[in-house]
Amino acid sequence: MAAKSLDKILCGAALLVVLASLAWTYNQGGKKGEANGSSRANSEYVPADLSEFRVSTQVWAPPAAQSGGALWVYDVFTPPEIYYDVASKRFTVTPPGPVVVEVVKVVEPPFGVELVNVKQDAFRLQLVGYTGKEGNFRGTFENAISGKTILGQKGKKIPDLGLTIVSFEVKQIRTEQGTGKTVIIETEAVAQVADDKTGELFNLTNKNRLTKGTPIAYLKAEGSAEPVGYKVGATFTVGDATFTVNSVSFDTNEVVVTKESAALKLPLTKTLSVAGPAAPVPAVTVPAPAATPAAATTGASPFAL
Repeated sequence: MAAKSLDKILCGAALLVVLASLAWTYNQGGKKGEANGSSRANSEYVPADLSEFRVSTQVWAPPAAQSGGALWVYDVFTPPEIYYDVASKRFTVTPPGPVVVEVVKVVEPPFGVELVNVKQDAFRLQLVGYTGKEGNFRGTFENAISGKTILGQKGKKIPDLGLTIVSFEVKQIRTEQGTGKTVIIETEAVAQVADDKTGELFNLTNKNRLTKGTPIAYLKAEGSAEPVGYKVGATFTVGDATFTVNSVSFDTNEVVVTKESAALKLPLTKTLSVAGPAAPVPAVTVPAPAATPAAATTGASPFAL
């Protein structure tokens, strides 16, 4: 009996809780319905005045510089552009500028001599005139090396020069001048000589000197007013420097000269060219090359242009 009484008590308590919950829910729903009903019945919709709303803005504090330097400044959503400067081997936020290469102009010290002109040496035999009479003329020749005078006809050999006179004649050249047909008669001696070693033929005349020989370079030293002629192999001194003529080209007007001096670690070789119009070259003494055999030279000889 006691167990049945306890069950009835528990059922009654549960029923009371359910009834209390329903009553509370009803009361809450009635209040809301009354409020909503009252709002719909007694008031009209009035749009809000937007002017009453105030919009406030706030400015963020400027970003502070980072530890990398004053330029390392960036916002949350705007990171800096970082560059790598190859020249300085450092990272930077500024684009590296163009690499500026400073060109240092090296001023070359003066060489000491300059080329004024290149002339060819006179041929070793020159025809300067003739002597005798018709049918027995002989040529008057000049040994350009020794300065001696030689008389010769066809077939004469000149051993010290290695030449042979192949032919010699004296001709009369008639030239008409002006409208009156004035005739001018000029006498000219001509000769043909052969090189005994090469067989090469050379034509000589007493009207002009034949320039067919070793070219001569006319060099003017720094501070000197007059140029001096030098052949290949010649050595000369200017101040504390010694110059050697290595080669001379008549066709290109160039000369290769080597300079040796205590101020130079190594010998300096330079190709000199004629700059601008050639200045008049006076007759000067040409030193003979050191390598020339004694039998082939008679000392320094004057060479006139």
